[in-house]
Amino acid sequence: MERIDGKRADARGRATSAVVLLVLLLLASVSICGCTDAREIESVGFILGLGIDIADGGRVRIWVQTAVPSSKPEEAERQPAWTTSSEGESVWDAMRKLNSRSAKALFRGHIRVLVFSEKYARGGIARALDVLARDGDFRYKSWVVVTSDPIERLFAVQAEHETVASLHVNDIMLSATRSSTAPLSRFMDLITSLEQPGDQPLLARVSLVKSEPASGESEAGQGANAGQDGASGQECVEISGSAAFHDDKMVGWLDPEQTAAVLMMRNRLRDYSFTHRMPGREGGTVGVSLSGVRAAIEFPAQASTDPDALRGAEVRIRVRGGVDIREVNSGQQAMNRQSLDELASRLSRQIEENLAQLIHTAQHVLGSDIIGIGETVRRRVPSRVWDREVSPTWHDTFKTLKIVPDVSVEVVKRGMTTSSPVPER
Repeated sequence: MERIDGKRADARGRATSAVVLLVLLLLASVSICGCTDAREIESVGFILGLGIDIADGGRVRIWVQTAVPSSKPEEAERQPAWTTSSEGESVWDAMRKLNSRSAKALFRGHIRVLVFSEKYARGGIARALDVLARDGDFRYKSWVVVTSDPIERLFAVQAEHETVASLHVNDIMLSATRSSTAPLSRFMDLITSLEQPGDQPLLARVSLVKSEPASGESEAGQGANAGQDGASGQECVEISGSAAFHDDKMVGWLDPEQTAAVLMMRNRLRDYSFTHRMPGREGGTVGVSLSGVRAAIEFPAQASTDPDALRGAEVRIRVRGGVDIREVNSGQQAMNRQSLDELASRLSRQIEENLAQLIHTAQHVLGSDIIGIGETVRRRVPSRVWDREVSPTWHDTFKTLKIVPDVSVEVVKRGMTTSSPVPER
């Protein structure tokens, strides 16, 4: 009996020790794993926009637009963001110097837009990507754009519904990419494009344009605006077109129509609308939207086994898709089957001409395979053949290709009416 009582006492003692140890561990975890790196929100500067430019002497200048939140209600009406700059030997060096001058702890986890100046982009953007890719806070979903305007003026723009320029650029980029007037150019898209040997980056272009004075605005009011901006209207942001690259260096600009042509041939066209001018004496226009567009790149069969057959080869880009009629301002109503087929044929020829002009620009003006033909070749030939025989000379081979667009679209939707209210002439 005494042995049994002793064993029970030992068991109770071990249980008590286990409970005490568990409590001590919990207390230790609370004291050690607490929010040791927590900061008060008013001590943090949230970077919303980062601009990278070239300063005098080849040094790097960065522009930072930062939101400065406050927990004090009386400060809610103050300026919601401030913009500052810093120079250094590199992006990291300029950022380091900016941190040493800032009273706020600058946080890069909320960057909405990364802006490269044209001068910096033409010199190569790879030197700026390394530090951002290594930063655990940087958002890979941040937009990456290029501008030919001063970055400090871009960040100074205040839109009607958004007082912070970086947030405004973020909003209009969402709209521009949906309408395919600008490419989908997030940081992750840029990194992916640079890592694919046969691909070339395409980044959205952001510009400053003069906004038109509001209707009914008095001459005195116009004069005040002119005094503020040095022109008759205030500046506003426009996202339209793109910057074309060869590797990490910018080689030229593309307008919205050319940008849509590139996206079409690369199967990245989400939605694109344009106006088609009708022929004949009546003339007029038809507004259309493209839908379900797919492109296929066709090579000679011999090119898959013999890399030498690529030089001077004929490459056919077949584009097929549908057209939705959005508006008819023409005496030719395009409502019966024959007129719809004629309209589809004219639209196909117009798109073919646009693609042919873009192909000529890519081959002989930009000298860059922005169409993505090289990536298609890389996927079809063995990796050993691409690395040793095709890739080293692809830049020159691309210029010798005979690229032929072959477009065929058909009208699939005419809207909610079968007869236009415009009288047919």
